[in-house]
Amino acid sequence: MSRPAECVECEASVPALPTVMEYEGQEIYLFHPVLCAACLLEMCRRFSVECANCGGAIPPFSQVGVLKAGAGQTRFVHMTAVCSSVGSAFHGYWGKGRLLNYVQVEAC
Repeated sequence: MSRPAECVECEASVPALPTVMEYEGQEIYLFHPVLCAACLLEMCRRFSVECANCGGAIPPFSQVGVLKAGAGQTRFVHMTAVCSSVGSAFHGYWGKGRLLNYVQVEAC
């Protein structure tokens, strides 16, 4: 754990990093962005996306597998052995309500 920091949302003191909490049965350890537990919980409530495989919540600031759906739609899965049917070929980072750093690895 690191030294105290300031929450980027509410400017409250964050005594140590990572911010650790549980959300819908998942342990979250967040180093960046710096958020207090209350703001992280609010972000999870507002910006989590449903996993296409298990139906559970994928909280923001998580790695995700990306599935192509019909009509240009995109679905997301947890990057775990249980949920990720896409392997590492299509992946990204679920940010604050949108996909970031999307990577599509071309097959050899």
